[in-house]
Order: sequence, then structure tokens, then C-alpha cells
Amino acid sequence: MRGGMSWVVAAVTLVASPDGYAQQAPVFPGVRIIELDGRAVRVQAIGLQDRRPGAPVIVFEAGASNSLEIWGGILPRVASMAPVVAYDRAGLGRSDWDGMSPTPRHVADRLRRVLQEVGAGPPYVLVGFSWGGMLARYFAGYYPSEVVGLVLVDPSPMVTESLSDNLSPFETIGAGRAGFDAYWSNFSALLAQAPPAVRAENQVLQGLLTMDLSARDLRPVPAVPTAVVVAAKYFAVPLAVPFDLQQHFQADLRYRLRVLSEWVLASPHGTLVMANSTTHTIPREDPALIVSAVQRVLGALR
Repeated sequence: MRGGMSWVVAAVTLVASPDGYAQQAPVFPGVRIIELDGRAVRVQAIGLQDRRPGAPVIVFEAGASNSLEIWGGILPRVASMAPVVAYDRAGLGRSDWDGMSPTPRHVADRLRRVLQEVGAGPPYVLVGFSWGGMLARYFAGYYPSEVVGLVLVDPSPMVTESLSDNLSPFETIGAGRAGFDAYWSNFSALLAQAPPAVRAENQVLQGLLTMDLSARDLRPVPAVPTAVVVAAKYFAVPLAVPFDLQQHFQADLRYRLRVLSEWVLASPHGTLVMANSTTHTIPREDPALIVSAVQRVLGALR
């Protein structure tokens, strides 16, 4: 979430059970290993062979620490509507770590090469979960002519906003900058034993949150159909911070809803859904919400 709550939820899931999503998923159709610069990248692609000329490909960008298993049975359901591609970022899931800082630019360029390698040229509808939502937003800014739709699933943390904005939920509950610093310090400690790629993503994210907004390489995004799904149910996280985490969650949620509402209003066919019965892990708790959001964006394109 805006202060990072959803990022923490993803990390808690990873630390508790690194293969948690894989354990509940069957062998997925269309999964294969490709190579980029001599390193393995795991990709799942369904329906590309039946793609009609000019039809969009639905491209899935997972959340922090998540492998493509996070999408579970969502991809085959979406593939009944359009071709789909998901993958493991470098060092996550079954993809080799490339040793590079996973900046949004690096991730976007690498994803573009993956898509080219599997024969999935533009146009794209990007589906981004959590940190993947911010990565999808960056990709759309870098390659606006290639993106025709966006589906953002509880996107966070909001690195598109200034540090003062990111501090506002903490200030609302009286925690201020000290609360922000304690929050992220505890979170970094939680990831101390995580794989290198996970720690590297955390470093990139925290750097973006605290650097000047003008230095974050944000580009304008195309005015395309956009659907945003926001989780409104609190998830308890094991952080030793000097404030009430549930109060912070509520302040963070209200502020983020205002920001995301502006994004949706800027879309020619915008949809904002608030899911009161799900926590951040929407792909696991209510996958039908994601399928429906993709369907709405595709419907707007048609």
C-alpha cells in the first residue's frame, strides 16, 4: 500500500512459505524456459499460436517476491479471452538471477525482450499485482505506443507520489517521519534472509520512495482503458513499530483510494473496484475479480 503495507504482506508470505503458491498450484500449461544473455527465464504463454492480427496480449507482472504461480488458475481463464504471458523476474521463481539492480527501467526492458523472445509482440494489456502494478505503470510510460490497457491489482507502494505524500498516512495517525523510518527499517530486517533478488527489489523500492520525485524516471502513461482493484481488508503483519498498524492501514487505504481514483478518472474507460472481503493477496483470495477486470478492459477495447 501507499506506505508499503501490501509489500510487507507479500514479504510475510514469502518468509513464511517461499513455495506457498507453488504448493497449491498444479503443473501449469504453456510453461517453458527460455534464455536471455545465457540465463534461464521461466515463462508461461498460452494462446499465442491462435492470436489474431492486432489482438492484444495480456501480460502479467507479479508482485514483490512472487513467482508466476501467484496467478494460479487465472491465466487459463483469461486465455479463453486473449493470449496470455506471465514470467518470473530475474532471481524469482525458476528464473536465474542476473545480478543487476531491478530498477523499473531494467525490469521493463527485460520483460520486453522476454515478450519478443516468445513471439508476443504488441499491443499489450498489462496486469500488475502489488509492486507489479507500479512496474506495469512504468512499462506503460516507457513504451506507451505498445500498451492499450492496464489492470492494476492492489498496486503499491505508490512510488509515483512524492515522499511528503508517502508520509501523509503516517502523519494522519501521529507517527510522522519517525514512523515511516521505523516501518521500513523493520521491513528490511524481515527480509534479511530473503534471496538476493528479493532484497534487491526492496532496495530499489525504498530508494524510489525517498528520492526526489523528479528523479524517479516517471513518464506519462497512455490514456487507455484502466481497471484498478483495491483490497480493503486488513492483514496483520509482524512488525515492531511504535504505532498501530491497523490505524495506519486505514489511513493508507483512504489516501490511496483518492490517488487511484484520479488514475481511473484519467482513463477513457476507467473502473475502480474496492474489495472489502479480501486482503492484499487478491490473486489467491478472489481470482475472479482479476478475471472480471481483464474482461472489462478487453470489452472497452472492442
